Amino acid sequence: MTVKSSHLAACGLLGVAACTLYGDPRQAEANIVSAGNFKAGSGQIYQVGVLPDKGCRLYLRMDRTGTQSVDVDQCNFIQDQIVELTNDGRVVRVSGTSMNEALGKAKP
Repeated sequence: MTVKSSHLAACGLLGVAACTLYGDPRQAEANIVSAGNFKAGSGQIYQVGVLPDKGCRLYLRMDRTGTQSVDVDQCNFIQDQIVELTNDGRVVRVSGTSMNEALGKAKP
């Protein structure tokens, strides 16, 4: 029995979509728990490290300020995700829709 490549592609897309849906919106963010300074802004996660206390360390390439790392209380992030570090100490995933709005490309 052979499986068509279109079926494999469709299964792959469904798998990716399933990974980006959240039953609880709080799963799309975490609180920064590391002591020290961080600079608010947007960036891309290039590495995730697991910490012994069940949190994780995110290593980020920031859009405007180089690189930085922050420790967060929940390990809900993976490499290559785009996130926003907020002034109130949260890391929030940026969706394609919110990126379009931020860039002024949202449809009326």
